[in-house]
Amino acid sequence: MTDPAPSRPAPALAVEDVACRFGRVQALAGVSLTVRPGEVMALLGDSGCGKSTLLRVVAGLETPDSGTVRLDGRLVAGGGAVVPPEARGVGLMFQDYALFPHLTVRENIRFGLKGQPQAARASADELLEQVGLAGHAGSYPQTLSGGEQQRVALVRALAPGPRLLLLDEPFSNLDRRMRDRVREDTVALLRRTGTTALMVTHDPEEALAVATRIALMRRGRIVQVATGEALYRRPGSLFAARFLADAAEIPARIRDGRAATPLGDVPAPDLPEDAAVQVCLRPEALRVGPPGEGIAAQVARRTFLGAACILHLRLPGMEGSVRARLPDPGTYGPGDAVGVTLVPDAVLVLPDHDAG
Repeated sequence: MTDPAPSRPAPALAVEDVACRFGRVQALAGVSLTVRPGEVMALLGDSGCGKSTLLRVVAGLETPDSGTVRLDGRLVAGGGAVVPPEARGVGLMFQDYALFPHLTVRENIRFGLKGQPQAARASADELLEQVGLAGHAGSYPQTLSGGEQQRVALVRALAPGPRLLLLDEPFSNLDRRMRDRVREDTVALLRRTGTTALMVTHDPEEALAVATRIALMRRGRIVQVATGEALYRRPGSLFAARFLADAAEIPARIRDGRAATPLGDVPAPDLPEDAAVQVCLRPEALRVGPPGEGIAAQVARRTFLGAACILHLRLPGMEGSVRARLPDPGTYGPGDAVGVTLVPDAVLVLPDHDAG
């Protein structure tokens, strides 16, 4: 007799076939999602796609019309269960931080620790030290910078030791330089504390930088769940490819497992014969060299980015221009003749449907 296989631990969060409607608007349409313990999952999508509604359903701030929500295997919504937000053991952090202006930093954090043991207060002080704000414990929120306020809100959400932290556009109120720094600090703290997190964002770059996996949403549904690298390199649809990055698109049809472009044929062995496709050329899919290498092209414009530059190229047989990214500033400028070849692994060939 063989020993039974060990049971897998329940996901930190399991959403199954959740639907939610507001009047005529179908905010969520049969959404299913699992988040593993210790994972940072990003809900990515345009405004109105349902990502914030899903976050609110998980938090208990909205009641789904159908479907279920489980936290660590415990049913908290659907199937007859209605567990209020305060009993779910989740932490909430929104873009406005919601700090009490009349309370000090320490008082803001301890406000959510009423009834908690003394160890929780000590943990809160330790978290403040970890984010570099121990010296501001007696300060009031309005005397802090936006980045400091964000870190206070994060510590307040983490101090009770939530089983799941929910973040709704947490960095959107910060300028770019501060946003990047605070975002890195936040991810480091989440990983150091082993906190499971579900974060809403409309910014692909932010999702790629923060998340263990990304759930891309569209019109109330999840269209693809993958690591950031897999979603970027192997998008499951033209919609996903367009959402993650801008690209020049060349319409084509599959002939003998290949798609023809003005830059040469591109392999597409998994697509059916005569299928209509779009060949997507992101800036990294083009290699630029001296004239005579590949297809002749002319530089229309050059955009300097510091450690790199973008060349806007005119190519025969193509309307407008396509962009190529050079890993260094390079020497090519407007009017220069160059040669262009494809980087096969970076070219995307995707069915030309369901992209709008």
